[in-house]
Formats: sequence, C-alpha cells, structure tokens
Amino acid sequence: MRQTSYNRGGRGHSGANRFSNSASTGTTPLAPDRDIMEGLVPTALQTIGIPTTVKSAQNVTISSLQSVGSYNWTKNSSPTIIVPGSPAEWQNKATPYQVPADTGLFFIDQNGFRMPSAVLLPLITAVDATHEASGSPAAFDWAGANFDFITDRNGLRKLMRWIDGANRDADSDPPKEFRIDTQLAGRTVLLNRWEKRTRENLSGYTYGFNFEKASTDPAIGCEDSTGHHRMVSYDLNGLKMLVRFEVDACIPAAAKASAKKKVQSIDDLATSLAGVNLASRGVSTSTTNNGLTVISDGAIIPHTSLVELTTRTERRAAEFDWKDAYPQLFFSQTPHHFLAVHDRGRFTSVTKRTLESSDLQAVQHAMQPSLKKLRAALDTIRDVVVKNGQRGRLTLVYRDGKLEVFQRTSSASCLPDHILARFES
Repeated sequence: MRQTSYNRGGRGHSGANRFSNSASTGTTPLAPDRDIMEGLVPTALQTIGIPTTVKSAQNVTISSLQSVGSYNWTKNSSPTIIVPGSPAEWQNKATPYQVPADTGLFFIDQNGFRMPSAVLLPLITAVDATHEASGSPAAFDWAGANFDFITDRNGLRKLMRWIDGANRDADSDPPKEFRIDTQLAGRTVLLNRWEKRTRENLSGYTYGFNFEKASTDPAIGCEDSTGHHRMVSYDLNGLKMLVRFEVDACIPAAAKASAKKKVQSIDDLATSLAGVNLASRGVSTSTTNNGLTVISDGAIIPHTSLVELTTRTERRAAEFDWKDAYPQLFFSQTPHHFLAVHDRGRFTSVTKRTLESSDLQAVQHAMQPSLKKLRAALDTIRDVVVKNGQRGRLTLVYRDGKLEVFQRTSSASCLPDHILARFES
C-alpha cells in the first residue's frame, strides 16, 4: 500500500524487529526512472479500445475463491522469501496516537526490485511450496489448473483506471501511463508488472507507512519481513484468474477463531492451521531454487482475517474516492478495510468496513458498467496474446489516452524454461 501513487495510504519504514516496507537496502542507490518504451519496437501493432457495448447484462462477480499460497520478502541482500509467511498483526490501538511522517526509501514493487527478470517466480515458488505443505503427493499442476490469467492485482487496477479514465470529470487528472509485459505459458496469459521505478523516496509529507508500523506487530517468524504477498484463484465471470496482491495486516482474533474448520482444500488448510507458527514447531528450513531462497516459516492465516489499511487527513477523509479504492478490495476479495483519519500524523479515528457491508455493495453495484468493460477487455487482451503464440513477446502500454500493443525486441522469457514447460498439457 503506497500513498504517493494514486493518493493511497502507505506502510511504515524500517525499525528494529518491525514488519517493514522500507526499501533501504544497504548502499543500493535509487535508480533513475526507466523509459516506458525501453526494449519495445517503436511502432504499435494495434490499439485496444475501451469496450463501448457489453453484450452480456450479467453483473461481474467473483466466485470459487481459494487461497493458493503466500510469502513474505525478507531484508536479505539475496532474494529470499518466507513461505507461508504471515501478514503483520493489527493491534487495534486506542486512538488518538501520534506517528512520525514517512521519510526514506520505500518499495513500489518489491517483486520487481528483488526479481527484476522474473517477477512472477516468487508467486510460482510459493504456490508450489504451499501445495506441497498441504500433503499432496504430486506437484502443483499448472497445466491442469487451466488459469486464463496470472497477474498482480495492480495490473487489474491499472486496466480499470484506463477504462474509467474515459469518463473522468473535466477537472480530474487523467490516468497515469502504465505498462504491462505479457507472455503466453501453455494456455495461460501471464501479465508481468512493470514500473518506471521499484522504489520511491518519501520526504515527510505522508504518514501511511508509519501508521502501519505503529498499528501492527510482525508475526512470529516474520520479524525480518519487508512485505507479505498472497495469491488467490477465482472465477471472474468465466475467466479463471490467479491474482497476487500485497497484504497490509490481519486480525489475529479472526485468524484464531477460524481454526476449527475441517481441512478440504488449500484454503481450508490455511483456516485449520490459522495462527500455527512453523518456527515454534521446529520445522524452519531453507532451500534455493532458480536464484530464490525459500525459508519455511511463518503462520498460515485464513483469507477472512485480511485487512487493507488506508490513511487520509481529516480534510480529505470525507472525499475518499471509493471508485479508485474499491477495485483494490474487489480484485483480491480482501474482506476488511480500515480507513484511519489523522491531522498531521495524530490519528483520531479508524473506520472499519467489510467487503460485504451495504455501503461497499452499493459501490460494487455502481461500478458494474466499468467492471463489465474490464471483463470484455480481458477477453480482447487474451485473444491478442494467444494469437501471437508461445514465442510472442507483447507489451501493453497506456499513454496519451490510448492502450496500445507493442512487440518487445528481446525474446527473453519471464520465467525459466523448465517452469514454462509445466504449463504445457
């Protein structure tokens, strides 16, 4: 969660033994912004238009939700994740309390910073490890899973902003330009996140990162963590999606209360083992795979306990933009949203909502026209990528009000060949 991009809230910076999104990694300097057209053939192959009509009147909904894996990044200088890891735990502190302003380096895209040539590799690795931990005798079947898309939630939000940008108010800023690199793996379209910069330098104008630091505690086994990511699969009106997203916090009581259900799936495994810390059971181990070190540690937390944290000043709280914020909850099905209000870092209230609350259901209803256009646009994107085949290296670029498709100049793959082979039936 970031505050400088799209006016969002943020996560706190580094402290001793604190769950932290700090991007201060030794002497690594902040690199200059990348050119959005780097590595692309200059001439666009085609333009993808915003769907103007949607044949189906069916509302866009998410069904068959399952948690399929999770991990935490660590502060190690070499890429290292903790699986299953655990989100920071919400402490439910009484207001008011003061937090310092955000200063220093923070992550925009930690996966892109730590694994720039294979941003989806931690996702694949964590799903494999979670599947193995569930007791299955066979490896996760990526071909048999029949995913239509594997993507970060961030990519879906950017596509929504492209769609909604056509209907913005005259005094509203246009959507920021973005890029998404695509590749076909078997029948699955991989959407790889691309950012001009993977870290940003904050200079004391926001408080969101330090609010999270002050309001949560790291889970046992994740004290050296710099961010928790989770993967969920679901059906989006006929498209089978695997979506990765970052988790701000979890409600410890909700996690423990869910621990009595019967184990029938990976998500039920998370529920039944909620709050169980692997390190305390003496099974913390580490392995290295494709340049990524995996530490087995943390606590398996059920999806029902996850929280999205957002901060706003007292002046701006009443103008909270649910049109931009709601897709963040929807595309990850994050069940809890906490909006913390402050005056110069003095937090005075936290408004708690659930995804199923009447006010958020009303937001979802109001957003159906945009969601229907997104669903249709995903069909178009999938058709374009599939048409170009396994060797195709296509990139989506949104700029100057247009979403265009470009060919990359390099044939480099976004995943190792032996992993791509697992998507072939």
